[in-house]
Amino acid sequence: MASTLAAWRAAAARRGLGIRDLGPAIGVEITGVDLTQPEDPEITAILRGACVERTLLLLRNQQALTPAGYVGFARRFGDELDLHSRRDLCHRDHHEIFVVGNVVENGRAAGAAKVGLNWHTDHYHLAHPALFTFLHAIEVPPEAGETRYANGIAAWEALPEAMRARIAGLRVLHSRARLYRDLFPDATEEQAEAEAARFPDVSHPLVRTHPESGRRGLYLGGEWGSIIEGLPEDEARDLFAELLAHMTKPDFVHEHHWQPGDVLMSDNRCSLHRATEWDEGRHKRRLHRLILLDDTRPA
Repeated sequence: MASTLAAWRAAAARRGLGIRDLGPAIGVEITGVDLTQPEDPEITAILRGACVERTLLLLRNQQALTPAGYVGFARRFGDELDLHSRRDLCHRDHHEIFVVGNVVENGRAAGAAKVGLNWHTDHYHLAHPALFTFLHAIEVPPEAGETRYANGIAAWEALPEAMRARIAGLRVLHSRARLYRDLFPDATEEQAEAEAARFPDVSHPLVRTHPESGRRGLYLGGEWGSIIEGLPEDEARDLFAELLAHMTKPDFVHEHHWQPGDVLMSDNRCSLHRATEWDEGRHKRRLHRLILLDDTRPA
């Protein structure tokens, strides 16, 4: 399996693409790819292999990519794109695109400024969580507003054997109802109740096996709305905090500094990410997010 995944590097070199690892444990930039061009199956396979191996894939200078082309690019990797319940925060012509940032149109919020300001993997509250997440930078502040990504496979492999044995069989309960109020403080009571009814609590393994690489990794969910099952509350909270602190050490993290036109593709299956704050009063930030859902449960 590993040798098959590693083949993307040789294929990329053969196609004349540039490759630059962003850090020791996570992230790779590939240059020479124009996402406005028709799909090339070999390029798609290279990009998928890169993202699976490195958790995070960066493609810069994609300013010419239209919203329709962006949706088409994401569909090269699967068909099950998420449709967010907050339609008012989605692109007006492409509901699959959720707008992240302090966007105002016609005097009202047209984007979610507070989404992502916590460590999480996308849609961990679903029975079939997120597979890949795509972010396209439309407008970014000149400073701050970075996004951090953490590799749960590298973090798991660096844990002491005693800790790995302790947590290998544990599960985590994820609650969208608890999470929703933190993400959308402006939501009405009716919206919050509808969200809770639509997404019942779900349980996933704390340590999962990546279905493409075969490697194991931490799958925490999120620091908002997740709690380890089967332990006393204090112990569960402390263990989760300990694992989160470990997984988000600099050794396993890449902090991305946005440029207009950047496209980031991240593998949610053993990772976490977190947005960082910026001066919303002085600067605008608009990212277009697409989430491709998995067709299997974590195992």
